[in-house]
Amino acid sequence: MKLLKLEIGNLPVEKQFRSLHSGFKIEFHKLYANEKLTDLSDEGILAMNKFSPFCLAGLNGKGKSNVLEALANIFFHMESCVAKFKPKSFEQNFNPAVCNVDSFTLEYLIGPADSNSYSFKNFDKIIIIKEENESPIMYRQSYPFTKNEKKILVSLKPRFDKQFPESAEGKLYLPDIVIGYSSGENEILSLPFRKTRLINFDKYKEDYRRGYVYEEPENSLIYIDNEMSQAVLLSCLLYEDEDTIKPIKDELGIIELQSFRMTLNINPMLFEDSKQTPILLHIKEKIEELKKCASFWFVSKNGMKVEFEDIFSTLTLDFKITKETIRLFKEYFSTSFELFRFFQVLYELNSNAIGDDTKEEVYKSSGFYTDWKIPKSGPGQNVFYFEDYFILKDINGERKPLLLREFSDGEHQFLHTMGICLMLKERRSLLLLDEPETHFNPSWRSKFIKILEDSITAGSNNKLNIHSLKDILLTSHSPFVISDCMPDNVLFFNKMIENDILTVKKASELGLKTYGSSIDYILKNFFKTNLISNKSFKALKEIIDTGNIDELRKAVEDFGESSEKQFLFKKIFEKMEKRDDN
Repeated sequence: MKLLKLEIGNLPVEKQFRSLHSGFKIEFHKLYANEKLTDLSDEGILAMNKFSPFCLAGLNGKGKSNVLEALANIFFHMESCVAKFKPKSFEQNFNPAVCNVDSFTLEYLIGPADSNSYSFKNFDKIIIIKEENESPIMYRQSYPFTKNEKKILVSLKPRFDKQFPESAEGKLYLPDIVIGYSSGENEILSLPFRKTRLINFDKYKEDYRRGYVYEEPENSLIYIDNEMSQAVLLSCLLYEDEDTIKPIKDELGIIELQSFRMTLNINPMLFEDSKQTPILLHIKEKIEELKKCASFWFVSKNGMKVEFEDIFSTLTLDFKITKETIRLFKEYFSTSFELFRFFQVLYELNSNAIGDDTKEEVYKSSGFYTDWKIPKSGPGQNVFYFEDYFILKDINGERKPLLLREFSDGEHQFLHTMGICLMLKERRSLLLLDEPETHFNPSWRSKFIKILEDSITAGSNNKLNIHSLKDILLTSHSPFVISDCMPDNVLFFNKMIENDILTVKKASELGLKTYGSSIDYILKNFFKTNLISNKSFKALKEIIDTGNIDELRKAVEDFGESSEKQFLFKKIFEKMEKRDDN
């Protein structure tokens, strides 16, 4: 999919979404060659067929993350509208006419699901319009998407008139996957994803009650946190070949996955009528397939091995990674993404410990102070968790097995972003990455965009125009990241001091060339900052303004190399000239 435009409609101040005020607009990819919408832009189409992430740049508090948050909330709302299942605790708090972003127009291009053709001639332009206190409306428009093409209304109402419920037609025109990631405490970005996890758990529970066949989660939103990154890495290391996994292995020094343990607590799943059932019963066949992949497994109860699984028992599966282990995983789970989605379901079963009252509070929340409302379960309470996750790693030329938990924050962050790109393959997807390089060292920051491109390309069987299926929005303060993005794809955020109005300009509109620019150029023109740190800059300025020749000469030795240091030499020369004249 490719984003075209997000525009916020007319809203009273008290209902605006964070800093995104009425009339706020971002135009992403350029689709048309003129304002009349009668001709396609060859340049824009060509750019969309290439790797072209959007970098949202600017100082802190200028609204960059708010755009990611708005898109996450919009797609969560749309998924909730078209969903064939809504748990009671959510449905009683959900109103299709009320969204956290309550008035907007969103436009994007999206191809048909499960298609091998990535040509834009097979895509649809999707237009979603929501007015304040009204349900959203979706239209689709066929190629070439000009104003002469008819807008076709798309139904957002699920079907309940068949043997099994069906999602609304609009589900076909939403992304297959919306990935959320934040390196910091960004609760509003994570909130719609948190709600999704609770909904997915209740769907699992209701599917069991109604006797429906197990299927992967209906909702497209997935939040990649530390726990989920374990599933990402495992799925990649088990499935991807050497060429595909190379970006991760090269940068992290990973040689191979050695072994891991999975623990499944077969806790009771409670229903409204107080009936209990083993929580894993609905996916019993999948669990049996995991057992066939395991090197060894056993069941225990109260710390003692037992022969049969029942409520309150624990299933432990150990996996020593061999060629046969990998072959068995590929036999029972056809792709890395299929395995990851199953791990996602297992993680979401950990929501079993969350009561209905807590769920209702989370569903009602609009984004603040939600985290403390969701209890943090320990391993004994969780349905699923990994243990003894050993990876053989090259550390300064020495092969050493490490537990995954021993990896640094930067390494985990690397796995979050790169691993998911490998697995997305030919899925229509949107990645919302909030400062994904925060914990990276300077070397990784300088390589980040290139490695991201390599991961997406490596994860595809069709390397020609796979990029048309994905769009990436990331926020960043890193000059390295900005320097690897084209001027049309760097969006610079600022706020007018006099009225607090948020403005967004592309670097190309500001006449700034970003691609391949030096760090000095970007710091000076984007962030309006000195090219050396503030403390040393003030000290340098004071020496230049007040120092005598000897003090200036000493400063030449004390201060490191920078363009500002040249003023020392200039000042020394001026003082020497003045002395000679006297």
